[in-house]
Amino acid sequence: MTNRIPIASPVRTAAIVNRYFVHAKKNLGQNFLVDLDAVQGIVRAAGIEPGDQVVEVGPGIGSLTEQLLLAGGKVAAYEVDQSLPEILANELPEKVDGQDLDQRFKLIMKDVLKADFATDLAGFFDLSKPVKVVANLPYYITTPIIFNLLESSLDFTSLTLMMQKEVAERLAAQPGSKAYGPLSIAVQTQMSVDLALEVGHASFMPQPKVDSAVVVLTPLEKPADVGDRKQFNRVVKLCFAQRRKTLANNLKTLLPNKEDREKLLADLDLDPRQRPEQLAISDFIRISRAVAEMNK
Repeated sequence: MTNRIPIASPVRTAAIVNRYFVHAKKNLGQNFLVDLDAVQGIVRAAGIEPGDQVVEVGPGIGSLTEQLLLAGGKVAAYEVDQSLPEILANELPEKVDGQDLDQRFKLIMKDVLKADFATDLAGFFDLSKPVKVVANLPYYITTPIIFNLLESSLDFTSLTLMMQKEVAERLAAQPGSKAYGPLSIAVQTQMSVDLALEVGHASFMPQPKVDSAVVVLTPLEKPADVGDRKQFNRVVKLCFAQRRKTLANNLKTLLPNKEDREKLLADLDLDPRQRPEQLAISDFIRISRAVAEMNK
């Protein structure tokens, strides 16, 4: 069937909700996006062009999926809600650019945190070519999904992710700001971060209590050389264990011996009275390397 009203419109979303007796599930962090301008803004931020291979996380009832398809994308979507396959099959357009829906859209009923991208996408995507990831992420699981994608074997050119505005600000935060912390550092050592647009809580049904933002993450040509990444992330987290305390105090867990701490900070020419949010990413890399050397 052909639908003239976009799924992202409040009228169409309400009709789908009533037709299928579906509701946004709190335990899955679902909120239906009912703002066509915002949805199309996400598609533009992702730079979707005809022929692009797109991995979507959490298609819901298809608001964003529909616009990705209409922009020319070939979409593979990960979903865990068993009530949604019927809705997506019925409500997404039967044909897109003259092609049947199953040639342009694949629904993968699996938690993206358990994805085996090579297996899941084989036969649908050309895995010799990169993909773009686009997602309206559930608030409660945003950070694990970001790290799962960063650590995966998926060859992506960008991640365009909508998330809680506060988390988006943490991703983009610079030294000296209250939002700057382990998440900012872990992501910025690998990706450039662009805050593309803000989406108010009124754009969702039901309305969450907080606003959202869309972030575009693009792999750096030369990611920062942090050495052992797990060790680096651990060091950074411990440095921020108590934000109000000084760097010297937070280093106690890593270096229990006071003399070791004093020597490390002196060797690196770092003020022990500084707080962790005042340090640049390069400082944390130097700390991590020095701690690893001292613990040999």
